[in-house]
Amino acid sequence: MCGRYSFDLSSEELKNYYEQVTPNATKKNIRIAVKEVFPSNHVVTLGINQESKIVPGITRWGFQGFKKGQLMINARAETVEEKKTFSKAFRENRCVFPLSGFYEWDSEKRKLLFTSRESDVFYLGGFYRIHKTGAGFETESIIMTTKPNESVSPIHDRMPLIIQKDHIKEWITDLDFARNYLTAGMPELIRVSTKI
Repeated sequence: MCGRYSFDLSSEELKNYYEQVTPNATKKNIRIAVKEVFPSNHVVTLGINQESKIVPGITRWGFQGFKKGQLMINARAETVEEKKTFSKAFRENRCVFPLSGFYEWDSEKRKLLFTSRESDVFYLGGFYRIHKTGAGFETESIIMTTKPNESVSPIHDRMPLIIQKDHIKEWITDLDFARNYLTAGMPELIRVSTKI
């Protein structure tokens, strides 16, 4: 959890982010995931540039693990700074995942989409690292999870850490703010059944 999410280009905001990074993706021959997003996909994330502006960029969702084929896609808010693999990246390289919603499956294997009550876009807290690969370097990202609120707890024992839009810059730039946000209450979400 969170193991898949939706990035729907019918949202003007998400489309705008996507169009800003497309030239760079095309240059690097990278396909940015849209609609249903899976771990290991290249995704749009928000970070801060040298002028201290929030800008979209491209990361690959998941940290390569120690074993071949292992991919770590989530980090627990409660233990992120205790884990050697995550602590430095969390402290130094926080980012935000803009999206339309995230997916979970109920006990009867029905696929559910969780969306925001207020907007067609919401934001998940995460972080990234630059990882050396055989072909050079790649920016890998992680989505943070926390204890679920009442809208998610009947389905899953974790939910993504949702960052309010007006807190994005503080999440990315202020470590103390980010640490305090790890225990924040999460907003209520809408749960929609989807066809598999």
